[in-house]
Amino acid sequence: MKHLLYICVLFVLAVCAPAQADSLPEPQKGQLYPDMELIDQTGHRFKLSDLKGKIIVVEPVGMNCPASQAFSGAHDVGSYQNNAVQNDLQSVPKLIPEYAQGMPFPNREVVFVQILFYDMNLGQAQPEDARKWAEHFKLEKAKNEIVAVPAEDMRSTTTYKQIPGLQLIDQNFVLRSDSSGHHPKDNMYDTLIPMIPKLVR
Repeated sequence: MKHLLYICVLFVLAVCAPAQADSLPEPQKGQLYPDMELIDQTGHRFKLSDLKGKIIVVEPVGMNCPASQAFSGAHDVGSYQNNAVQNDLQSVPKLIPEYAQGMPFPNREVVFVQILFYDMNLGQAQPEDARKWAEHFKLEKAKNEIVAVPAEDMRSTTTYKQIPGLQLIDQNFVLRSDSSGHHPKDNMYDTLIPMIPKLVR
């Protein structure tokens, strides 16, 4: 986890200057997750809160972040656009079964949502980026793997501080665990992922 923090703090501080004032509140544990309108890899518009009733694993993504590439599956299918990949991280679809008491993934009760806030050049990620990213990493909606971009530009201090890492939202759309960003509140391996099967009804 320390390697994850150090590598992507450098990534964020070096290249992710916020583009605008914060348009999204910072997620707070124990509170409703900030809702947003998204466009997924198939071009479908939806609100994140439309997934209420499911366990949602959110990954805020900077497309050229080495950790984001690893979480997506770069060690299995190769990096996207030959980007650097963090060596000590597996893909989220592999991490869940390993650290969630053997719970299988895909799982009908759990949705993995990658939100692409930054494209490969630190610009606003577009729907075409979501389509290509999902295609490259073989992430499929049918397997509850959603790759999406915000419908409006949300590059800001709040969003770049959430990269890299994971956030866990329960069926009531409440943030239950947060292992994202510069100073993760929870350990991904010991707290966040092991909590997933406990939240499944």
